[in-house]
Amino acid sequence: MFGRRDPRPAAPDASGVPDLPVLGIGAVVRVVPSDRGEQWADEPIGLIVAPGGAQLAGYAGAGVRVAWVVEFDEPAYTTDGRGPFERATVQSRQLVPVPMDPVTEPVDAGAS
Repeated sequence: MFGRRDPRPAAPDASGVPDLPVLGIGAVVRVVPSDRGEQWADEPIGLIVAPGGAQLAGYAGAGVRVAWVVEFDEPAYTTDGRGPFERATVQSRQLVPVPMDPVTEPVDAGAS
């Protein structure tokens, strides 16, 4: 009852974590084909607008979200012709972040 407890496991070290894409609300993503899940035509691009329900992998409080709600830039269709869809819940394994071009402001050479 009052014996010694095992120490809590240490937080995962960032060096031991594989390079996973960073996904979250506001991320611009491309939906790519996967061997499982919905098959989308033409790899639609969209914006993550919400979590895809209470689906977490791992244990409570420490997992990877497995689905996100994506709002598409243009109406999207599945490979079997269903659609058009304005938004859909998409599995994380099918989402790839789209690199954004940095915004460059023109420099006014006459300003001092």
